[in-house]
Amino acid sequence: MTLFDIPEKHFEVAGVCIGFVGPVLILSQIRAELISATPSSLSPVYLGGFLALYGFWFLYGFRFRRLAVWLGNLIGIVLQIGLLVIVLFK
Repeated sequence: MTLFDIPEKHFEVAGVCIGFVGPVLILSQIRAELISATPSSLSPVYLGGFLALYGFWFLYGFRFRRLAVWLGNLIGIVLQIGLLVIVLFK
């Protein structure tokens, strides 16, 4: 069996699962920012850069109708915006 023998549907399901790793990590950072009383050490430029990356991959996945790409990145966009707002107002 080769990589090309694996059905595309299996990759899509695996991709959706893997796509949630980024949002889970963003959630852990949001939690860390909310419970910490000290000023954030995260750069707004850094956070904005990741927001742009999530935005690009969301559009890519949406354009090519790849659920595994657009779903996780859409959730990542929402959470990244939340993280950026928390850092800016901290």
